Amino acid sequence: MTDDIILFEMVDAQSSADGESYIRALYALSARTEPVILIMLFTGHVEQDHETRKQAALWFRQNRDRLPCFAKGLIQVEPDHEHDHAEEFENSNFARMLPFPLKHAHSLDEAYALAKNWPKI
Repeated sequence: MTDDIILFEMVDAQSSADGESYIRALYALSARTEPVILIMLFTGHVEQDHETRKQAALWFRQNRDRLPCFAKGLIQVEPDHEHDHAEEFENSNFARMLPFPLKHAHSLDEAYALAKNWPKI
């Protein structure tokens, strides 16, 4: 990991401690003064509990207008996914509501290569 790339790993069902760690990481992210590329790795059947989803939604509402201050892009990695749905993902409603580009990768290596070659704004 470099200083301008942050990896979030979502592996299978999250415990309460995993959920709390995720929320703390979101708040740490929003305290940054330089924007980064976010890589989100999803493996297995990712599941968050209701409280974690609620806290993440609150964080997003509180920080929606500030997102470009600490994130310049998001790359979602799904190595276990059977078919290529990058175009669908990159043109989704979720992607349209973000103030920065959203990309899809099939591996961490591919995600890091995308992040290292991210266009300068």
